[in-house]
Amino acid sequence: MKKLLITKLSATAVIALLSQTAFAADGTINFFGEIVDAPCSISPNSQVMTVPLGKVSRTTLDGGAGKKATPARFNIELLNCGASAKGATLTFNGTTDTTVTDNLRVGVGETAGGAATGVAIELGDSAGTKIPVGSESTQYTLVQGDNPLKFQAVYVSTAEKVTVGTGNATAQFTVNYK
Repeated sequence: MKKLLITKLSATAVIALLSQTAFAADGTINFFGEIVDAPCSISPNSQVMTVPLGKVSRTTLDGGAGKKATPARFNIELLNCGASAKGATLTFNGTTDTTVTDNLRVGVGETAGGAATGVAIELGDSAGTKIPVGSESTQYTLVQGDNPLKFQAVYVSTAEKVTVGTGNATAQFTVNYK
């Protein structure tokens, strides 16, 4: 009888141990978001984006301030806009360049020697009209439904000579409904 009780307890312990293995977590998923009072939703794909500017030859930007590389285009998608959504502007914010103070500074937070110098990132609308950092873009007309707002980013020289290195920057955007 004791043998049967020990066998049953052992079997129960083995089953409990195996069931724990079946329920063990292999990873974690964090969900985040916010419910807001706005006429449109912002696509999850537009909330955290990476816009590749490519590998640009230093010689493309050397020779004086204001020389530009080829722009990289990107969209910010406004979804499910209602009838009250008539227009919107966007304001981009971030650390600005010390020379051209309405462009984004590259290399923020990088170790010395890692970031390119003599270059900044200029933001613009789809036509290439500059949107100064901290200023509102021109107004986009919104329709009911989904609205892709088109923008571009481009490396622009801020000095006679550009040094090689990374050209990374970060910007936040705010949608201002009209």
